[in-house]
Amino acid sequence: MVAYVAVMVGTSLLRNAVNSGLISERYAATIKNALEGDLNSDKELGVNVLNSGLFSELKEFIKNNAGGCCAELSTLMAFSGSVGGDLNVEFFYTYTKTTWLSALALSNCLSECGIIKEKGVNVIGSAQVPLFGVGDLDEGLASLINVVGKRLTDRISRGDDAYVAFTGGAKIEAVLVSMIAWLIGARPIYLMEGGPLVVLPRLPVDLNGGVASVLCSAIRGDINASDVQGLIRLGLINIAKDGYEVPKWVNALLKVKGIC
Repeated sequence: MVAYVAVMVGTSLLRNAVNSGLISERYAATIKNALEGDLNSDKELGVNVLNSGLFSELKEFIKNNAGGCCAELSTLMAFSGSVGGDLNVEFFYTYTKTTWLSALALSNCLSECGIIKEKGVNVIGSAQVPLFGVGDLDEGLASLINVVGKRLTDRISRGDDAYVAFTGGAKIEAVLVSMIAWLIGARPIYLMEGGPLVVLPRLPVDLNGGVASVLCSAIRGDINASDVQGLIRLGLINIAKDGYEVPKWVNALLKVKGIC
């Protein structure tokens, strides 16, 4: 069976590369400022970076430190040994140029340098997930479902064994990605720092049946107050100013799963 892993990309690659002293000072200063939240520095990382020495230095760092360059690659290396066939990998980054640059460097280096290629690991692409850059958590979670959730659903429908690696993501991302994985039917994987790889179970979470029927009716504006109290307690329906509303992320999930 072919396995598919959606990898959430954080900033450990850039932090480790800078701390290694192998990144030129003119680039290292920009990276440090961007990681500390300076928007101008973050924007600067996205300007002509592919033609700069920084991209080459990052790829060289990855190539020479594959086992410890970043959380994402360490997780893939640990996980690839447990897969009985090919492992298709896709990287997902957020709205910052720091995560975009990390994902691009990893994707490019793994594809061109052949790192862990012998283990059947194939990079099939990368994509942006706006998440926290869209204004509110509900919208961000909906975007996570619309991007990562769709990819997972598509791969599962093809018969692939689907996983989500969130070792490199932020803490809140890890919680949200795990939730999406379980709702879609994938398994979350996490490499503990200095410890083992943890592959969490696939949970039998199903929104079909009565719950789905009520949610679909609510989306259409046909809501019976007696039907929604349990869903309000579950957080699947919210009390709104003019009655009730289905959160954007729930709406997105139902669409991705083809329920309504």
